[in-house]
Amino acid sequence: MTGPKDDYTAEAEASSRDPHDWGRAMALALTRLAEQLAPEDAEDMHASLVDRPLQLTIRDEAAGVMITVSTKADSAG
Repeated sequence: MTGPKDDYTAEAEASSRDPHDWGRAMALALTRLAEQLAPEDAEDMHASLVDRPLQLTIRDEAAGVMITVSTKADSAG
């Protein structure tokens, strides 16, 4: 990363429009977001998501949906 970011965003595609089938795509999007937020040497990168406000967006795609999870950078950090 070249400098501090204000927003972090991650996406994953689900191949179904049924919300019961979105679990893996949600988990992948959250993992991708955690990878952006956590320090490189973090043992538990998912801890960077705890107590952090997240925004969820779900968009229709040709064969399913695109799940986007985003958050703002810490104002204290």
